Amino acid sequence: MAISRRTLVTGLATGPLAAAVAGISLPGTAMAQAQAQTPRDYHFTRRIRTRRGSGRAPYRESIAGLAGILPKVSADRVLADANRRGGLVETGEGRANIAEEYAYGFSWDVAHDQIDASWRPQGITTSYDDFGSGSTLFVSWYDLGGGQDHGMRVSIISWGAGAQPRYRHVLLVEPYRDSAGRYTYGPIRKHAGGIAAYKGYLYVADTFNGLRVFDLSTILVARDDRPRWVGLHGNGDAGDYYSYGYKYVLPQVGAYDNAGLRLRFSAVSVDRTTTPHSLLVSEYAEDGIMAYDDEFRGRPNRSRKPKVVRWPLVPGWSDRTGSLSATEVHEVGQKQVQGAASVAGTYYLSVSAGRTRRGRLMSWKPSAGAARLQSRLSTGPEDLSYDGYDKVMWTVGEWEDFRYAYAVDPTA
Repeated sequence: MAISRRTLVTGLATGPLAAAVAGISLPGTAMAQAQAQTPRDYHFTRRIRTRRGSGRAPYRESIAGLAGILPKVSADRVLADANRRGGLVETGEGRANIAEEYAYGFSWDVAHDQIDASWRPQGITTSYDDFGSGSTLFVSWYDLGGGQDHGMRVSIISWGAGAQPRYRHVLLVEPYRDSAGRYTYGPIRKHAGGIAAYKGYLYVADTFNGLRVFDLSTILVARDDRPRWVGLHGNGDAGDYYSYGYKYVLPQVGAYDNAGLRLRFSAVSVDRTTTPHSLLVSEYAEDGIMAYDDEFRGRPNRSRKPKVVRWPLVPGWSDRTGSLSATEVHEVGQKQVQGAASVAGTYYLSVSAGRTRRGRLMSWKPSAGAARLQSRLSTGPEDLSYDGYDKVMWTVGEWEDFRYAYAVDPTA
């Protein structure tokens, strides 16, 4: 199994998000005349330090400290220790709610995840995003906070069409040093939106803040016998590390903080059909209007329609700081966009319609005006991820009554 990772650099050839460098050519980069913003209005600042704990230690320092205490494993090792099995989705089962161009998919463990109302799946990405091949999927979940809020988790899934999937949940955590200078970590109590894997890194959308970054090669093993404890408990050598009953934790290694115009980071996907490869961020708006009443970074955003914004990608994560600018931005006249992916200049949008009505897969080109219906999806479709090897588009349903991860033919 190969797991892929990728980073974004704007203006820095050695950083993760590739910026607007001379010579970059992307499909559809010409902006419409009515577009008020330019790509450089949307940019990140790379952050290498936590904002919690003592001294706001660098993420790398805290991770190294933890890895000196706890065993470190790869995502392959987590899959080898998978503790849950999903089921296959038959095309004749619940046909009224299965996508029209359904290719294949799976349900979650019935006893735990399929109808669990305390967690909700949101983002999906694959090893094709990561490395251009492989059979691994990643799905993000967020805790609805009905009891003790555990924050975010990601499912690492071994998938093959026609085979029963195996998977395991990994808790996403933020590493830091406590007031005594000891290395520890805490849950990330935020909405986990869309995700994208690229060249061994996982990017998680963080609503208005930007993107959180995780290194998939650095997963730590914690004690899983105290479901209400997290982080370091005890003193000195007698202390132990816990993780709300999860055996594995994935610590945050960095962040791309939004430093440009206000942008809602709802979904994120990798486009391997551009040169260089690129990362696409899309916005969600319930009624198709972005109600930005406040200023952000001292500047009002007067754009009223949801947008898709693109950043070129280069491999790796750098601890250098700098401003990372986008290279493409378009307004999309479509409400309730839950996920977006682009393939060879065509944008695909997953559009929801509440809990009782089926969603839609829309296609759109910047020069073509309104988006057009491509096919019907299940209820509650979320993030999108394109697999260029099998030529399918993956999505995941969020509602308990049809919570499947599945692929469709996007061109039919």
